Amino acid sequence: MSEQPVQGQVITSQLIASLAARTALETPGVLRLEPTIQGFLARLGPAALQNLRNPGSQNGTYRHDGVTATISDGTARVHLDIATDIAYTALNVAEIVQHRVRESISHTGLTPGRVDISILAIEPQPRTKLS
Repeated sequence: MSEQPVQGQVITSQLIASLAARTALETPGVLRLEPTIQGFLARLGPAALQNLRNPGSQNGTYRHDGVTATISDGTARVHLDIATDIAYTALNVAEIVQHRVRESISHTGLTPGRVDISILAIEPQPRTKLS
């Protein structure tokens, strides 16, 4: 066996937010994350200065367009604001996103906490223009 130390990465709330966002966007039926005015205003407040000084921490909250991740005592909680495709049942999409995000968090070594999904829009998938 090798005597070299194993390199690790500190799991931050910013990393959990990124992981949750990517997981949601890779789920069939999710069109996009939906930034909200409330999220925008929260980033302008005192939390904005904290995010500039320490963009995500092992204990704390990180917010970015449509996703909020909080780590506290080894548990990661996530809130996602999403838009779903009208061709899918929105409730089913939200349940699948919850399950997939919890599974992704469990791979980080943290305990998955609440994963809240707010569906802010249900609309047809945009069509691509043909040249």
